[in-house]
Amino acid sequence: MKYLYKKFCDFEQWLALLLLAGLTLLVFTAALSRTFGYPINWEQDAALVMFAWMCFLGGDIAIRTTGLIGVDLFVKMLPKVLQKFLDITFKIIILIFLAALVIYGYQYAQGYSRRMITTLNISYAWVTSCVPVGACLMFINTAINLIKSIKTPLSEWGNK
Repeated sequence: MKYLYKKFCDFEQWLALLLLAGLTLLVFTAALSRTFGYPINWEQDAALVMFAWMCFLGGDIAIRTTGLIGVDLFVKMLPKVLQKFLDITFKIIILIFLAALVIYGYQYAQGYSRRMITTLNISYAWVTSCVPVGACLMFINTAINLIKSIKTPLSEWGNK
């Protein structure tokens, strides 16, 4: 199972990098073609789809690698038991928020399934579905991080 999870994480990181490179290339090409009087009509819609997916995949990667921005100046001054308690509490709050994103994001994506992006000839659900999919991935990684936090003994807290 860990092997499949690692392969999926590698694929997700590769896909996020590919989306970033594609988005950069697309926006640069569109700006260049617009400068010469030949605008690319579908560029803005394709960039929207790529950016939305890139943001949620990037968010999941940040959660998995604990690369999120955190202000821990005051938290580091607290006793280790309180640090661990706050960490676990915040992760539970994040899980609740992500569960709501999955549920309401799915409903939102369903509501936009008939709306079309005319320049790309695809459903707008391709854009809105990044919310429940990304939130579900973030939920899984936050749950994994929560379990690690719970299992980490107080003597090792702050050394991670």
